[in-house]
Amino acid sequence: MAKVIIPNQKFIDLLIDKSQTVVIDANLIIPPDRSSIKLSHAASLKLSFDKYKEDFLNPLFSVFPSIAIHEAVYAEIIETDVIKEYIDHKIESKTITLLRDQDLSSEEESLRNTVEGSIAQFTNYNPYIDNRKDRGEVKSLSYAVAKELVYFSTNDSNAISLILRQELEPYLHSLGAIKVYELIFAIRIFHGNLKILKGLYKLLYYLTAREKEINHDWATFCDECEKEYREYCN
Repeated sequence: MAKVIIPNQKFIDLLIDKSQTVVIDANLIIPPDRSSIKLSHAASLKLSFDKYKEDFLNPLFSVFPSIAIHEAVYAEIIETDVIKEYIDHKIESKTITLLRDQDLSSEEESLRNTVEGSIAQFTNYNPYIDNRKDRGEVKSLSYAVAKELVYFSTNDSNAISLILRQELEPYLHSLGAIKVYELIFAIRIFHGNLKILKGLYKLLYYLTAREKEINHDWATFCDECEKEYREYCN
């Protein structure tokens, strides 16, 4: 993000029709942890999963009822029992759709393989050895293209840069990135100004001195998003 919020047409389209499928990355389900950062002032650098699920994930699934995760992302997030139990319940209740490669047709699988190989060369993932690094985002993006899904949300700047990368434009041209701060704004609009949202925003975007230079403070962020997106919030 930067001091000037440039309207995201994909986010506008999603606000207009919130029933559309949004594929999300693992870092949206796992609470942010920035405790490795050394600050000169006291700050909350980590959120508990209980608080995060009640005040961010549950409202998120309520606002956008067609959230999906790829099975590779599922494999990343179930290593923690409490998260596995929560996600399994959401899948069983059809709050989250689990995207499985076995559900691809032969034509879709062929396209997925082509896109996966093209994306992987710009990441740390190697399809031939199926290593874990960047696997979730590569698998999610290539599956989304194969199934003609158009929304991918992540807090990983590298994943967002893949969607914008010129070399991948022929494959990802219809895919749009939904940023976490946009989801925070949407939850605030449709669920009220929950206390955690301000803290989550500060934790992700307004924690370090550099972030305070390039990003809006919470109040200004809310005002700017209101100007750009409020009219599309039914």
